[in-house]
Amino acid sequence: MDLSRFGPTTILAVATTSMLTQQAFSYVCQIVMPILADRLAEEFAISPAWLGLYLFLQNVMSIVAAIGCGSFILRYGPLRVSQAALIFMCGSMLIVASGQLWLFPLGALLLGAGSTSTPASSHILARVCPPRLVAVIFSVKQTGVPVGSLIAGLLLPFLLGLVFYSATLGTTVRLGPFGTALATALIILLVAAALQPLRAYFDREKDPNQKISFGDLRSTLAMVLRNPNLRDIAFAAFAFGGLQSIFYGFFILYLLDGLDYSEIEAGSAFAISSFTAIWARILWGTLSGFAPPRWIFAGIGFFGAVAALLMTQLDYTWTLNGIIAVAILFNITGLSWHGILLAETARLAPEGQVGSVTGGVLSFTSLSMMVYPALYGLILAATDSYAIGFALAAIPAFAACLIFLNPTYQGSWLGFCLGLCRRLASIRALAQGAVLLALGTGGGLLFQALAGLVTAP
Repeated sequence: MDLSRFGPTTILAVATTSMLTQQAFSYVCQIVMPILADRLAEEFAISPAWLGLYLFLQNVMSIVAAIGCGSFILRYGPLRVSQAALIFMCGSMLIVASGQLWLFPLGALLLGAGSTSTPASSHILARVCPPRLVAVIFSVKQTGVPVGSLIAGLLLPFLLGLVFYSATLGTTVRLGPFGTALATALIILLVAAALQPLRAYFDREKDPNQKISFGDLRSTLAMVLRNPNLRDIAFAAFAFGGLQSIFYGFFILYLLDGLDYSEIEAGSAFAISSFTAIWARILWGTLSGFAPPRWIFAGIGFFGAVAALLMTQLDYTWTLNGIIAVAILFNITGLSWHGILLAETARLAPEGQVGSVTGGVLSFTSLSMMVYPALYGLILAATDSYAIGFALAAIPAFAACLIFLNPTYQGSWLGFCLGLCRRLASIRALAQGAVLLALGTGGGLLFQALAGLVTAP
């Protein structure tokens, strides 16, 4: 398709729509294992806590892929890298569909390799988006994550329960977990193929002579850590990515295994709450044009931590609507930061380095998505408690709130860590923390009371 004959507005619309679509279906793949985890645990007679190990392996590869993808994007083009990410995810789903448990670690690694989709899409949008629209456009593109969650929350439980008669086989067929994974793989393959007509335009600046080097890992990380503003954003990516990882990884399992809800109820709760994140991401991106982004990051950290603490209070006395209300708060804060974070990263990145710097920042998200689920899985296996992990995840989110309420620290990374410890231990920080904790506790109790009133029969 020759997009060069169209105007900038049309090209921007095509780029945003296509990247939102690939982002959405990439995230469908991310939700498959959390939804199938309980069924697969029964199928293989293992603990549901196995999901923590799977997510750990996935995010080990995500870190490597996100940091090292810069040279691949420059050599093969961002659109081709986006397609490759979808193909990797398709392969991961095919491994799940095979029903061979010993191959699942390979499937986790392939799923992690698909994390290059976000840096690649950011590279495309940074080229065609006017600076004044960056925050909004990146936020719109990142609505692909909640859109994907919405699709997954509705589609996957439907596929799991789908039963039909096959005249060819002469028997009734139930998809179950393995058939659901196969159907997902086929859908992702179709999305990758649908992007092919756009490649001629969006990959026109690729450099076939670009050297592929994983030495980019060190230089990319150094570029992020030496820039004080990017460093703060990287910490936000870690703290908020941790909240995201345990919600997407364990919320459905929490409802299924911990609170005995059905797959349809859990999937619906997940889908409804995910829908609200679509508008929240656009709202935060729009607000960044009127309010300092640091204030928005501070607010997301504070209310995301409150939502995590509310998750620790869920029990059999809560109605499903009350649980959905907490999930909505979680979604509009701790799961709606991506657009504004990517826009700020693109704004601060050196020219021509948007993809690699975005990968460097997102590697901290991958790091948290590696650490948090692994720790959560260990805690779950040891204590059988779904609440403790959410309580611990609130701590870095509160710390991010304090960081963004203060001016950017201009020293080295080591000095930043030491300075952060001093700041967090200072009287002012302790006072801020006490006020935030009091407000969070009061707000959480009020939210719980209001949820109870609204959902009372």
